[in-house]
Amino acid sequence: MQKILIIKHGALGDMVFSLPAFEAIKGHYSKAHITLLTSSPYKEYGELCPFFDDVMIDDRKRPWTHPRYCWDVLQTIKKARFDLIIDLQRSKRTKQYLRLSKLWDPKPQWSSTHQGADYHLEIPNLYVDHILTINRQQLVMLGIQNAPPASLDWMRADLSLLSLPKKYFILVPGTSPGQDHKKWPAISYGFIAKHVYEKGYTPIVLGTHHEEKDYQTIQKKCPQTISLIGKTSLFDIPEIARGAVGALGNDTGPMHFCYFSGCPSLYLFSYSSAPDLCGPTEKHGAVLKENNLKSLDVDTVKKNLRFRTKD
Repeated sequence: MQKILIIKHGALGDMVFSLPAFEAIKGHYSKAHITLLTSSPYKEYGELCPFFDDVMIDDRKRPWTHPRYCWDVLQTIKKARFDLIIDLQRSKRTKQYLRLSKLWDPKPQWSSTHQGADYHLEIPNLYVDHILTINRQQLVMLGIQNAPPASLDWMRADLSLLSLPKKYFILVPGTSPGQDHKKWPAISYGFIAKHVYEKGYTPIVLGTHHEEKDYQTIQKKCPQTISLIGKTSLFDIPEIARGAVGALGNDTGPMHFCYFSGCPSLYLFSYSSAPDLCGPTEKHGAVLKENNLKSLDVDTVKKNLRFRTKD
């Protein structure tokens, strides 16, 4: 049986955008044993994803501070004797993995944008095209001509304990820790919460404990806002999004889950996010970009909100 390793360490948004590639690889190599090499936060995601048979963890520790860890990761990959390694991370780290694997016996074949790969996709850099496009081009080098649209149909959850209202609108006011430049002010989300409530939809806020203060600010502007802060798992979000009338949020993983679940979604991008590289590509998704999100006015966001045509 052919053994294939797919490398995708993260982040969450990239994991979601890589779903078409994961599914296409599984379809093309239907009889192969396919392993995902990822980082610890996405272990459960990989284990439950139907396109992988196994998951290996590489937490990308720095080799100069954790040489033993890095050595062990490489040895684990080597001992698995993969026939093909498909590098969808395309990082400096995977470049080193490729170089070192040339010393192994037997040598695995590689698919990558790095020089030396057996299936080499030549691109100037990773910031010239959308991640979906680069993934598709890389797969063509392997003879995989078609990648399906991203689907989260396999991510299902029981939401009965959340007691969601009949009609609700999702707000995602947070982002990854340390990425505050990607955040639209919480007070502005508060005005949007009031706006959607007046339209007949209950605003609900998704996030972790990092967004608790944001929720409190939003709730002051719209007391009817419901907090799901810390109450949901990754697998709950697509199910919640399927029942929502729309979603608004920053450039962060939960928004990608909303969008790829078919929920009408409006993203707010700052200077550090590029719609052409990682934005929505289907008509139910849209982006408003402002270099400094503090300068993005509420009325502009109101005018561009997206809602399901049928409740």
